[in-house]
Amino acid sequence: MLLRRLAVGFTTFFLLFLVGCQQGSDDDTNSDSIVEYEYLSLDEEYSDEVNDWLKNAKDDNEAGLYHLSSDDGSEYVYGKGYNQAKVSYTYEDVEGKINNTIKATLLEGESNDEVLISITHNTDVEEITIVVTDDVSDF
Repeated sequence: MLLRRLAVGFTTFFLLFLVGCQQGSDDDTNSDSIVEYEYLSLDEEYSDEVNDWLKNAKDDNEAGLYHLSSDDGSEYVYGKGYNQAKVSYTYEDVEGKINNTIKATLLEGESNDEVLISITHNTDVEEITIVVTDDVSDF
């Protein structure tokens, strides 16, 4: 039930992310990107806030999704039992009302798989949605 609520909430957030998503890389220095995401190492040290959150998420024995909105404006998503992630941005202008959303999709893997991503954005985002799929063709 918790996973379904997370999926519904995060789905709404990520629908708006589809328009301007770019995966971060060493060669990608485009400061005009609306949204960037990158895979992070699970063995690195991060800020105290991120380290504490990640430790608690990893210590949970259940497979699942974990989300953190950091004080520095970054979003972090950790998935236990997932092996890939992608992020999209959607911008909608509906009768003069602007909606900006970000959607992260995680692909289910083996129970021992883990994925950690960081999402940064340079615009106001109303919603961040995290959805999961076990179908590679949907991913």
